[in-house]
Amino acid sequence: MRLDILIPIILYLLATLLVGSYFHKHLKNNKSSFHEEFFVGGRSLGPLVLAFTMVASAASAGTFIGATGVGYEQGFSWPLVVACQTAMGVYILGILGKKFAIISRRIGAVTITDFLKERYQSHAVIIASALGILIFISAYMVAQFAGGARILEAVTGFPYQWGLLIFGAVVVLLTVFGGYRGVAITDAIQGFAMLLGGVLVWIIIMIKTNGFEAIVSQLTIDHPEMVTLPGASGITPTLLFSYFLLFGIAMIGLPHAAVRGMTFKDSKSMHKGMIYAVIIMGLFSIGFASIGPLVRILLPGVEIPDMALILLIVELVPGWLAGLILAAPLAAIISTVDSMLLVTSSTIVKDLFLNYINPNASERTVTKLSYFSTLFIGTAVVLIALTPPELIQFVVIFAIGGLEATLFAVIVFGLYWKRANKLGAIASMTIGFVSYVTATMMFENPFGMDPIGISLFLNITSMVVFSYMTEKPSIEIINKFWGADPPQKINQVNKNIAK
Repeated sequence: MRLDILIPIILYLLATLLVGSYFHKHLKNNKSSFHEEFFVGGRSLGPLVLAFTMVASAASAGTFIGATGVGYEQGFSWPLVVACQTAMGVYILGILGKKFAIISRRIGAVTITDFLKERYQSHAVIIASALGILIFISAYMVAQFAGGARILEAVTGFPYQWGLLIFGAVVVLLTVFGGYRGVAITDAIQGFAMLLGGVLVWIIIMIKTNGFEAIVSQLTIDHPEMVTLPGASGITPTLLFSYFLLFGIAMIGLPHAAVRGMTFKDSKSMHKGMIYAVIIMGLFSIGFASIGPLVRILLPGVEIPDMALILLIVELVPGWLAGLILAAPLAAIISTVDSMLLVTSSTIVKDLFLNYINPNASERTVTKLSYFSTLFIGTAVVLIALTPPELIQFVVIFAIGGLEATLFAVIVFGLYWKRANKLGAIASMTIGFVSYVTATMMFENPFGMDPIGISLFLNITSMVVFSYMTEKPSIEIINKFWGADPPQKINQVNKNIAK
């Protein structure tokens, strides 16, 4: 056990829990609606916190550990792939942006399924979206917990399973007690830790070698396939295009990312948040993925690629500094998992319980159920993660693709296309979901693309075709989403956003 590394990590996690505890007190004393505060932070986020919590919804174990692990195996083609997610903040806030914020306030939506419920007024749409969210986000969280456990395994010498239980307990308790505001503030803190950790790793690699040019030259001699395209990964233009969809514009279909469009306090915060998010995500995506091929020279023969960066830090960095650096991937994982736990618990509480079981439940009942469902989902995912995946990054890709193939069209077309109706939504979600799972299980890169390429096409096409084939949405829905609010309602909702 490396106590010199472990103690800084423990201190960091304790500090994170203290932040969550503080916002639990804020949550209890909040005078507004509990679930609005718990799930969207009172819609009051400023630009920097908005940017970090946006980035943290995607930058996770897949970015710090998984992308580095794939880079270790496949070379510099992988940084080119993950660079596609640099502009996710522009896609999500730019396309959803003001309209999503205004509509969500107008209809009182605090989850993506709240929005879908009012837009399509269909029980089938609500249940299908809830199931898709629970299935794919649970898979996503398995990868995150596995990443945290890998770090504790390397530092403590404990078996993977012990590291998983310890890390899982910290994350679940943080989310249960902090709510969205606690999650958002800790996202900002953890974002700084991630940036600092990445910079320090690059500095250490440059110190341990003769510079970037020398280490790449050595990589060219020892592993020439890692510095060429398509190289070891087999990346082709068609496959790269499908990854651009997966990590790019289709990320609007990620509910834990799209919900950020409901949380900013005004237009100024949104515009600044978009710029900050691009800068931060670019540093995360390209910076960490590019480390992987370099570790191949410094630590050849690592059996588990996901352990490559962790082992490099443990072996080459002084203990206290290694602990501070390894707080960065833990920060990435915590930032993503706490957001996803909130999405899944809100799906259970808001989308299923309040819609179909007890619509008139008291605030106290909603509060207790929110805590309990978050704890239950977190515990269940930890138990599933006891059997670790081979490569974290590809579990993340599967989960991201599944969410996008299910939800992309119903969110975007529901917000901007008046003709989109409930049968179009049902067909879009069903065909997208089934085609993605089928293509993933039965084919490897059908038509030379990741399955998201085909599934996203079918998701969008089925929305358009089935909507045109069936009745238009009711005039009540059109007025609710496209009608003008009276001036006093606009002032009440949000003056800055309404402008």
